[in-house]
Formats: sequence, C-alpha cells, structure tokens
Amino acid sequence: MQIGGHNYGNFTFTHRPKLRLTGVSDLERQAASEPQWAHTVTPGQAANLLVVHGLAVVTGSPGTGRRTSAVRALLTHLGTPGGSATIWEIATDWSDDSDDALDEEVLPDPVRGNGYLIDATLRPLGVGAARVLENWAGKLSSAGSALAVIGPWPGDKTYEVVAKAPDAVQVACGYLRHKGCEAQAAWLELAPQTSARSGLLRQPSVPDPTVGIFSKLITTKVSPADAVDIAQRLGNIRPEEVADAVARDRSQGGTEAVDAIRDRILLWTGFLERKLTEAGTRGQDRVMLLSAAYLEGAPLELCIKAATAFGSDDERVARRFREGRSPRRRLLDVGVDITELDTASFERHPRMAGSAIRMDWHHWADERSETMEWLARITGPDGVAKDWISQIGDRLLALSRTAAEPPFFKVLETWSTSPADSKRHHIVAALLTQAAMADKLAREAHQKVLDWAKKGTTAQRVIAARVCNGSYGAQWPGRSLVRLRHLLGRNDEATPIAAAALSAHAARSPEGLEQVVNAIGTWTEEHPQHPGGPRAFLTLADPQQPAIATLVTLAPHRPAIQDFLITGWMRTLQQPDVRDQAHQTLVDWARAVQEDRLERVTAFRILTDVRNAHTPVDALSRFLYGSPDHDDQAVIDARLALASLPAQRHRACPAPQCPLNSSTGTASESGDVDQDEEPTVAP
Repeated sequence: MQIGGHNYGNFTFTHRPKLRLTGVSDLERQAASEPQWAHTVTPGQAANLLVVHGLAVVTGSPGTGRRTSAVRALLTHLGTPGGSATIWEIATDWSDDSDDALDEEVLPDPVRGNGYLIDATLRPLGVGAARVLENWAGKLSSAGSALAVIGPWPGDKTYEVVAKAPDAVQVACGYLRHKGCEAQAAWLELAPQTSARSGLLRQPSVPDPTVGIFSKLITTKVSPADAVDIAQRLGNIRPEEVADAVARDRSQGGTEAVDAIRDRILLWTGFLERKLTEAGTRGQDRVMLLSAAYLEGAPLELCIKAATAFGSDDERVARRFREGRSPRRRLLDVGVDITELDTASFERHPRMAGSAIRMDWHHWADERSETMEWLARITGPDGVAKDWISQIGDRLLALSRTAAEPPFFKVLETWSTSPADSKRHHIVAALLTQAAMADKLAREAHQKVLDWAKKGTTAQRVIAARVCNGSYGAQWPGRSLVRLRHLLGRNDEATPIAAAALSAHAARSPEGLEQVVNAIGTWTEEHPQHPGGPRAFLTLADPQQPAIATLVTLAPHRPAIQDFLITGWMRTLQQPDVRDQAHQTLVDWARAVQEDRLERVTAFRILTDVRNAHTPVDALSRFLYGSPDHDDQAVIDARLALASLPAQRHRACPAPQCPLNSSTGTASESGDVDQDEEPTVAP
C-alpha cells in the first residue's frame, strides 16, 4: 500500500519475522545420551507421542529432568542409524506481552529430521498459543519433524507426559564416568557384597576401602541438576586424598578426615551447623560470618564495620564486639581466613561463603527483613560497602534461585533509587539481565524492566534502558522493543540510551532492521498520540546511523519501505513533543544528501511526498520556509530541490481512504514510478 497525499490512512505490515532459533548445546545432547543418561520412562513415553502426533509436552516439577527428557525424546524419535537429529530451541520472543500472541507465521518452516524445542517454563503459553502449536505440530509430523514443549500446557492433555525424576546417584555416576572419573563414581555406589567363601584356587580379593565411601552423600530428593553440581565437586577430589583420609580415620578410630571431605563436597553445611547452631544461636559469630560471606575479598576492617551495622540502633550498641573474643578471632573460629593483605577469604573452606548465606537465610527466617534492611543500609550511597554491590548482588541472585521469599528484587529496588550514580546503574542493569536468565526469577525480571520503563523513576528508567541496550536486548529483541517504546515516550536521561538500543538492534542484522521497522510502524499506527513512535522513527531516520541509508536505498524497490518512510515522517511531524528534533533531522538529511551519505533522488522524492501529503505548519514548515540568511547551504539546496521536484506517480492504492488517492498529482493510471526517469533536481 502506498501512503502519501493530503490526508492519511492506516497501513499494515503483513510480514512478521521468524522467531530466533538456537541450537541445543552439546552439553545438553551429551546429558541426554549414553553414558550420561540416567534411564527413566519419560523419554520413551514422549517419543511415542512424537510418533503419533508430532508433539509431546513434558510437564512436571522443576528438578525432574524435564528438559533433558525432552531432548532425549527428540533424539530417539528423529535419530537415524547414520547420525543424530538436529535440535533447535525456538525463542519465546513474540513481541506482544500477551500469552496468546503466537502466530504460526513466526514459527520456522518444517524441515525433515529437525526437532524443535520450546521452553514454556519462562513464558507460560495461553490457550490460543497451544492451539497454534498443536496445528503446527501436525505439519511437522507430515514433514518428518517433531516438536517438544517443556512446562505447563493449557491445551489438549493428550500430548502431555509427566516427567519422573531419574535416580540422582545414577545421574552423578554417569557424569563422572563420562569425564573419566571412575574412582569418584565408585565412591557414590554401594560397596559390592563380598562372597563368604572363596574357591580353592582363588585368592581372596582385597576390597577397596574407598568404594561406597560417599554412597549416602546424594539422597533421593536431590534434583538431577544438583546431582551434577555435586559430581563436579566430587570430580575435583583426588583418589589419593580420600584413601589417606580413610586410612587416617581407621588408625584414629574416627571419621573426621572423611567428614571434612564430605563438607567440601556438600558446601560445608555440617561444619556450619556445628559452628553456629549446635550450642544455640551465637549472634556475634553469625553476623561476622555473614558479613565476611557477602564481602569475601574485602579488607577485614570493612567486614567488621559492616557487621557492627547489623540490626537496630539499640542492638548495635548491645552487640559489642570488643567483649570476649576479638572480631578477628571470631572470624577465624567460624572458618574465615585472613590473608597476608588483611582481607577476608575462604581459602581453607572454598565455596563456604554461599553455603553460609543460604544457611543463614533458612535458619533465621524471622530475621530476613532485618537482613535485607542491613544489606540495603551498608550498600547505600554512603554505606560502608557501597563499592561492593556487584558481588553482593551476585550472591543475592544465587540465593534467590532457590530460597523462599527471595530477597534479590527487594534489595535491587533500593539500589535503583540513586539518581546520578552511573556505575551503580550499570551494575543493577547487569544483575537484572542475569536474573532474566534464571528460571525462577525470569518472569519477575521481565516484569521489573517493563514496570521501570513505564512508570519508574528517572534512575529506574535509565537502568531499564541500559538493560535493553545490552545482552538482554540481543536475547529478547521483541520484549526489548516493547519496553523501548515506553522509554522513548518521555524525554529524560533514559531517552538517548533507549535510542542507542534501538539503533543497535536495527544495525545488528537485516532481520533486526526489519523487526524495528515493523515495530515502529505499529507504534505510530496504534498509538498516534504517544511520542514513543515518532522518537523511534527519528532515531532510525538519523543520517548518523547506518539504518536510514539502507532504507533509502531499498525504498525504490520495496514499496513497504517507502510507505514506512513517508508515513513515519507524516505522523512524526504531527507530534508536537518532537518538533525540534524533527526539524534537526530534516536539516541532517539535507546535509547528508549534500555530502553524498544519503541517496539524493530517493531522499528528496520521499520529502516531496511528505510535503504534498502534509500541511506544513510545523517542523516541515520551518525546514521549507526558514530564513535563507540563517540556514546553511545544504538546507537552501534542499529547498530548491523540493521546490522544483514534481510529485511522484504511484501505483493506484486499493484502500478507500488512502491519502494517495486524493492527493493532487500523485495517482497514476499507468501504475509504477518510472525509476529510469531522473527528476529535475537542483544541484
């Protein structure tokens, strides 16, 4: 549809880009293949559904191996004797935030032998989306392909299979054997029963005392992911170390040496229980350990000052660390090391900091609010730990992945209020991006970015803009564009950052440019009074950015692009909030034409259509009729060119209210513009 003329009408882009595909990683394929695979009935049941329907939905609780089972089912169903199947994960990044906005047009074309995976745990599907996937799966099945969905399913329950968690010990043993750690795998398995009788010619074998030494380390409630984590730590333990520990305990009649290794594997929970809870709650020891855990690597004096800030004013006076043991002695007694540089460390107890933070959160549930207030206080603009928010944020994020009442977003909210702290804004944006990657926190992270973009403070809007201008925007471009529209609706410190994010996405790939063009076209059409669309258009139309040169070059050959540019200018010129910016962009176009950075004929043809279709009483009027005594030569040349350039002849527009049908001299009975005919353009 060609848009132009004295009045305007609605237009619609009918093409939507395909959703992004990402290959399933080799690590995930290995976890679903021998020898790592721990056998369950789930993949077989899912593979049977793929044979019949081309669609299987693996549901169940987190930690039951849903994703690995889905990958295994696809490999089983689509694999051939000559090789395994190619599996693609489809990004759940359709731009509309509503759950039913999925359309079959954005799904990939079926390819024989390709399997597709959709993770609906981060973005639950609506009934409409489920129906679209059911229909699409039928086409996949006919083409020799298949689809597996993970997570809750609102559609037909025929396609569902509930995942049964594999045996955690089998998962850990399979991982260790895949890594070549046979001895460590044997530590997890029950020791084989030795025969009471030996053959006459057979020498009795000497059993290995380390076999089965950690057979009760992994319980039945451990998830497959946690089992792999434990196996990774177990794989770092040398067999000689375990053998020496067993021999030492046998000679001394105890279990301390083996228990010490077990604590290292289990992140020191037993050690912490003995130190902090066995003889009742030791408030001073607990606070000192918590301070060192959050501030690992910080100067010891800083850890001590942070600890003294815990609790109310009265409690801080009552908690006198000078009484009894010294603060340094307390730190040493609870497992904190003091380095030669006088900093807090956990060298003797690696990874114990995270375990201490988790145990504190679970054991002292009645003090969670007080703990969050303490963290907010010491990390405030004037707090003693204000320079450590990055590490504290990382540890809060790790805690919130599994904790009840996760504290991450509540503390993050307090960090987002600093009005002019650019360094803090960058850190909070990075933490928010990491949270969007975490299963449990993803939904709230996406919502937080949206809320801050729509109705946050200036500092929060800046943070939201930085999030969209980073890896978040590259990972979820559709969601990012929705948030950028809200950010561009106001003119403040966040606006240039949001504009940079929009330009970056448009420059990332041809598909990215098309997605931005479609989004801006929708914004200006559906929200004509909102300045976000016009600001976005002017960002894309800036000659300093590479996108506009590409669009102007494509415009003569792509009517939709030409429509976008003409209509974008018309609707932008009608928005008073961007009048000065629009005039400056028009001037920049004139300069870019003069410097051969913008194709002369097409650029002026577009502006001619805008002039003919738009009453010039705003930025365009200022551009066309300003004082020659105060304008540079590029603008004067552009005025002469537009004054002598006739209106274009466009293909007849089928829409009844299309502005081209009523504009003077723009309709053509013959159809297309004669691209070989050079118009009269002032030099």
